Amino acid sequence: MDGSRNPSPLNYPTSSTTSWRGHHNKQDDSPIDHEEDRIHGGDSSSSFLLPRSMKDGLSGLSRSNSKNVNHRTVVSIRILVILILFSLFSWFYLQSLAGGDIEWVKDHLSMLGTNLVLSVLCLTIALTMIVLTPMSTRFAICLCGGAAAILFALKTWDNGESFEQHGAYNFLVFMVITVPLNGLIQSIMLCHRKMRPSKFRRFMTLSVAGTTLTTTLLLMYYHSIWGTGANGAHLMHGALAGTQLCEWSGFNVPFVDLLPNYIQNFWTGRLSCPAVTGIEAEWSHDGILTIHCLNEAFKQSGHQPTYHILPDTRPWPASEKVLHTYNKKIVERIKKMNYNEPVFINEEGVESIVANCEENVSKVLIRVTPDPSVLDRVKAVEKARQEKADTANVKPSRKPNVMVLFMDAVSRRQFYRKLANTAAVVASLDKSAQGGPQLHEFFRYHAIGFNTDPNSRVVYTNHSDRLEPAALPIWKDFYEAGYITSRVEDNCEDWSAQYTGIATSQYFDHELQAPFCLPPYYALEGNPFSNFEGPYSIVSRCLHGTNVHNHALEYMNQFRRAYPDQPWFQMGSFIEGHEGTGEVLLTMDNDLAKFMKGMEEDGTLENTIIFMMADHGLHMGINFMFTPNGRIEHMNPYLSVFLPPLVTKNFPSLTQGLKHNQQSLVTGYEIHATLKMLASGVMPENGDKDDVDGGAWRRGTLFDEKLNPSRTCEEAQIPEEYCRCRV
Repeated sequence: MDGSRNPSPLNYPTSSTTSWRGHHNKQDDSPIDHEEDRIHGGDSSSSFLLPRSMKDGLSGLSRSNSKNVNHRTVVSIRILVILILFSLFSWFYLQSLAGGDIEWVKDHLSMLGTNLVLSVLCLTIALTMIVLTPMSTRFAICLCGGAAAILFALKTWDNGESFEQHGAYNFLVFMVITVPLNGLIQSIMLCHRKMRPSKFRRFMTLSVAGTTLTTTLLLMYYHSIWGTGANGAHLMHGALAGTQLCEWSGFNVPFVDLLPNYIQNFWTGRLSCPAVTGIEAEWSHDGILTIHCLNEAFKQSGHQPTYHILPDTRPWPASEKVLHTYNKKIVERIKKMNYNEPVFINEEGVESIVANCEENVSKVLIRVTPDPSVLDRVKAVEKARQEKADTANVKPSRKPNVMVLFMDAVSRRQFYRKLANTAAVVASLDKSAQGGPQLHEFFRYHAIGFNTDPNSRVVYTNHSDRLEPAALPIWKDFYEAGYITSRVEDNCEDWSAQYTGIATSQYFDHELQAPFCLPPYYALEGNPFSNFEGPYSIVSRCLHGTNVHNHALEYMNQFRRAYPDQPWFQMGSFIEGHEGTGEVLLTMDNDLAKFMKGMEEDGTLENTIIFMMADHGLHMGINFMFTPNGRIEHMNPYLSVFLPPLVTKNFPSLTQGLKHNQQSLVTGYEIHATLKMLASGVMPENGDKDDVDGGAWRRGTLFDEKLNPSRTCEEAQIPEEYCRCRV
C-alpha cells in the first residue's frame, strides 16, 4: 500500500495541499503552542527526569498530535457547516418557488425575492468555505458536485413559466446573482493568494474605496437624470401654478443604470437574427408573386418552391381567437401551394404570404393595398359631414390621422435607457420653434394596475375591469367616424378576445396577426412563452431572418402609403419590453428610430397625432423585485404625444392643455377621453374661434388645461395599493 496516500477524504496539510494553505500553516504560531512548549519541553518539575533525546521526541510528538486533533476538529466543523448551508440553500430556494395566481404573486413578491437572495447567500458562503477549508481536491470536487446536483434537482423540480409554477424565472434570477457574486469572491481570493499581505491590503483598500466612490458618483448622476426628458424638459418638483405636485415616493435610486446594456443576457448569444440567404421573393403592389431559390443544391434536387397564404383573421369570432389555440387555428387554415412560375395573388383580406425554398429558407411577404369598399364607406361618412358643414355655413378641415404606438412594459426611464436612438430621433422631430410638429412628454403618467389587463382596458374602453356585457373599444368610434382603421401586434394575441371576451376586428379595415402566430417564433406545441423562445423570451425574437417587430413596422408603413388622402387610425403594439432582463428592447431601437424618422420624411407628421405610450413599466426582473426604483418605474410608463402643425394652427388651446398636463398626474382614463374626443367629431370645425362653450369639449382629456396638477391618486382613480406619486 502506498503510504503517502491518505485513505481519509480529509487530506490535511501535506505536500499535496495548496501553497497558500501551507504558507498559512507555517505562520501559525499561537499562544497555545508556546504553552505546550513550556509544559512538555521546558524545565518543568518532571522533565529533568527524562533523557534529553527522549524528552525532545515526546515533546514534538505531543505537539504534533495536539495540533492534528485540533485541525481535524476545525475541518470537521467547517464541513458540517457547509452541509448545513447546502440544506438552507435548498430550503430557501424551495420557499422561493411558492406560487399562485397573479394576485398571490403580487402580494408575496417581496417574500419570494427575499428567499431567493437568502438561497444565493447560503450557497455562496458554502462554496467560499469549500475553497478556504484544507481538504483533498477530490473531496472538494465532491462537495461542489453535490451543490450542482442539488441545483439541478431544484431546477427539475420546478421549471415552470407561469405564476403558479415559476421555477424557470427563479433559476434565471438566481444565476444572474450567483455567477457574478461568486466570480467576484473567487477573484478576491485569487489576489489574496498571489499577493503579499501588505500589498493585498493596499489593493483591497484602494479597490473598495475606488469602487465606492465611482458607484456613488454614478448613482448621483443617474438619479439626477432620472427625471430628464426630451429637449431639456424634465420632471418638476414642488409647486406648479400655486399647487403642490405629487412626488414619486420611495428610495428612487436607479441601481439598474449601473448595469451596461446587454449585461443581463449577454450569455444567451447575439441579440440579432441570423440572416436568411438562398431566397429572393417579392409580392408586388399588383399582386404578382415571384420566388427565386438561389441554392444550387436545392435547384438540382428537383424540388420546387412553395408559398403559404396566411389567413385573414378579421372575420373570426372570439371563440376562435382564444390564447393557446389561436395559433393552431391559424396554422390549420394556411393554404399551402406549390410554386412553378410568377402567380397572381389578390385574395380578399390576404395581406401576408410566406415564400419557401428548402427547410429554414423562407421569407415573409407583406402587401397592403387600398380596399375599394373601405374607400366607399369613408367617402359616404365624409359626404354626410360635408353636408352638415354646408348647412352650418362652415368649411370643414381634414380630420387628423391618429396613431397609437403601444409598447408593453416600458417605463418612462426605460424608454431612454434602452431606446436611446429612438429617443434622440423623437426629440429631433419636435419642431415647435419652427411651427412644425410639437412633442409633449408626460412625467407623471401613472399606471392604474399591475399588468396589461387593467391598464390597456382603461385606455381602450375606459374601464379597468372586464364587464358583462363587454365594453366596446375605442377603434369602433374611429371606424364609425369615417376613419380607415388598422391594427398590428407582434404577439399572437387578439386584444379584444383576450381582455374583453368579444371579437371587435370587424371595426378594423386592415389587421395583421397571422405571421406572429407561426413557429418557430410562436411554438405550435408546448409553452410558447419560454425564456428562450417566443414573445416573452430574453433572446432576439426572430421570424424568417428578421426581428418580428420589423414585419409589424413594415405593415404600418404600407398601410399609411395605401391611404394618403383619407383620415386613418392606426394601432401598432409591440411586446419587446415584456421580459425580465429588459435587454430585448434594445433590438427594436434602431428600427423604431428609422420608422419615426421615415414619418418625418414622407410628411406623415404634418397631419398625424401620435401617442407613443406604454401600459406600465417592467414588472419582473431584478430591478422590480429588489429595489424601490423598480416599483416606481413599474407605475410610471412612458407617454408622449405629437401634435401636427395642421392641428396646432387651428387649435392653439390643445398645445396649452398638453403643456399644462406634462407635470400633472394623468392615467389611461385621460388617454381614453382624448381618443374619444378625437373620434367623436366634437372639435369645433373652425378651430378655437368657435370655442363658445369654454372648452368643455376637451374636459377630462390630456388637452384639458383646467386639470388639477395637484390631484391625488384617489381623484385620478388610481387604487391605493398602486399609488406611487403622492402629494
